[in-house]
Amino acid sequence: MDALLAKTSIGISELREAPARVFEQAGDEALVVLNHNKPAGYIVSKVWMERVLDALADRVLADKAIARLGTLKTARVIDPSDL
Repeated sequence: MDALLAKTSIGISELREAPARVFEQAGDEALVVLNHNKPAGYIVSKVWMERVLDALADRVLADKAIARLGTLKTARVIDPSDL
């Protein structure tokens, strides 16, 4: 059986009947759409998606910063007035 990665679920028929209501129902959480009692996909709100994308962007920046820390000893000092 497939794992459901959301607290709330709806049937795909409900999604077809009233898509706007489904987005309202999702609120700030993910909502799993079931087709024959198996996950067919997930619906997320705009707020949820922005939160996830912000977290991913933060992770990418942190990984880059950590990688650059290893090159700190070979960095050369530049006077800002030379720029």
